[in-house]
Amino acid sequence: MQDQWLDDEAGPVVPAYALTRGRVRPSNKSIDLVAIVTATGGPTPVSLGPEQWMILSLCARATPLVDIASAIDLPFGVVQVLVSDLHEQGLVQVRPPKNVAQLPHSSILTEVITGLRAL
Repeated sequence: MQDQWLDDEAGPVVPAYALTRGRVRPSNKSIDLVAIVTATGGPTPVSLGPEQWMILSLCARATPLVDIASAIDLPFGVVQVLVSDLHEQGLVQVRPPKNVAQLPHSSILTEVITGLRAL
């Protein structure tokens, strides 16, 4: 019988909670879905995990947290905790997106959704 934690393409599968050492909430509550994450370029400790190295490489330019989660194919909550850890170490900056006030009015978004559903 084949081990249930092995995947032929990816190798051993690690449960998501193992990446965050069982934590499910970030220590920094301001890290939300649209937060913008940017690597600070400071010295990086060798003790980072591969997922955190991927996050740092993606954040060489300002990147929304949701895009990071999508790019490294991890659940949003896991990436949120990992980015929070990097933020505490001073390796990334986290800020809300600029121009939030310029988002489209909700009535326009409702019309777009209605139009898409009609397709």
